[in-house]
Amino acid sequence: MLVVPLVLAACGTPDAPPREDAVVRVVTPYTVRSLDPIAQGLWSPEWGYGELLMRATEDGRVEPWLLESLEPESPTSWLLRLRPGVRFANGNPLTAEALAAVLHRHLAENALVRDALGGGEVRVVDERTVQLTTPRPVGNLPHLLADEQGVSVFDPTASEPAGDIYTGPFRVRSLTADELVLERNPEYWGGEVRLDGARVRFVPDPQARVLAVRSGEADIALYPPTEALARFADGGGPSVAVAAQPLQHLRAIPNLRKAPMDDLAVRRAFALGVDYRGLAEDVLGVPYRTPTGLFPDVVDYALPTQRTDPAEAARLLDAAGWAPGPDGVRERDGVRLAITVLTYGSQPDTRTVAVALQSQLRPLGFDVAIASVDDNYAAMRDPAGWDVGLSFDGTLGYTYDPIGPLRSFLTTGAQRNFGGVADPELDTLVAQLEASPDEAARRPLLERAQQIIAANAYVVIVAQRASPAIVGETFAGYRPSSVLHHLGART
Repeated sequence: MLVVPLVLAACGTPDAPPREDAVVRVVTPYTVRSLDPIAQGLWSPEWGYGELLMRATEDGRVEPWLLESLEPESPTSWLLRLRPGVRFANGNPLTAEALAAVLHRHLAENALVRDALGGGEVRVVDERTVQLTTPRPVGNLPHLLADEQGVSVFDPTASEPAGDIYTGPFRVRSLTADELVLERNPEYWGGEVRLDGARVRFVPDPQARVLAVRSGEADIALYPPTEALARFADGGGPSVAVAAQPLQHLRAIPNLRKAPMDDLAVRRAFALGVDYRGLAEDVLGVPYRTPTGLFPDVVDYALPTQRTDPAEAARLLDAAGWAPGPDGVRERDGVRLAITVLTYGSQPDTRTVAVALQSQLRPLGFDVAIASVDDNYAAMRDPAGWDVGLSFDGTLGYTYDPIGPLRSFLTTGAQRNFGGVADPELDTLVAQLEASPDEAARRPLLERAQQIIAANAYVVIVAQRASPAIVGETFAGYRPSSVLHHLGART
């Protein structure tokens, strides 16, 4: 069994660095704290030193990666067949026995895998095939196996974590508190690797990341602040690159557990009163896009369920007895139509959006106050003190999975059901979705779920965002990955 420490200060001792003309230098706010394949395995597919069993693509699909095929035998039984010839960077082969050991480790120690597949049984069928049986249907297993926080694949025979226990096009040359250094994996099973290596520096300060590219100290700055992007719009020097798909969604989560958002008319008026185009184009700009519903149009089952219609919003409020008061704020039974919108500091754009909502909803008679918190999830778990919570949570995640986010955020009693939604029909639909591995059979269920969510205004998508990056001239052709695969063999 692989025994790993909580933190790995360094991996290997770097001697001469790779050739500088074939090395990309990246700055990111997120620190790789160790090579622990369970606690920190998510970084391996992001930085190209590891790979997953399935892979999300730029065009909205999931496809086999280390697997050759993933076949459902029934809603609770799947066959996982490995590609031939896959090797870890240390030269050891990835066999069915090794994969079974990896799955057992994750089922025992990885909380996300335990939650999704807990009680699952793993059986080796032949040298390249494993059977996974689960106690309940898991129709979104292909997406779960493409989730970077799920089943990271590593050599289970290794005695300690090292830079060569993964299968990716790169291996880790060194890891410190400040920097991850990667070099080409000479044992890579997947063909040509274009770069000699990469240097990934961990820089929490957003302005420092921007300045690193401007000064030539870095080639790519990931997660730049939105307000900095306009500085690079004139051409010449560093430029802004944006991912293909807007998978980051800013939810407005209404608190159904207290007035006034327990009133359907108020929730629907809120949804109709938001100027989605104005937020995306006039307030936020690049890299935002105008949402038209719960899901982005990269998936063909996305329905246009959101629109801006202040006149209809006013009619709904009138019909529900919310009458304009002397100062323009509506009242009913002596209670003002006052709501508190939560923002949080780690996503400064939430404050910008909240100020815009304050302006957009005032003519409808809403009195919008803004409260900032450090941890929006912790704040929303308390029913008191907020009416609408803003939160960046993709409705498809980064693997185009509609089922997991629906279950987590909108089914009765779910861990992230912050608004207190309790809808038996929606619960039943999500259970049916989980029981169906067939995409065609899921489509009408997904469409009905979107209709229920929109009709009841259980959540409103106020903005969509694609991942941006600031890119130096040397790597001007670089485009951020929609699915967080920052480096790969073809980079």
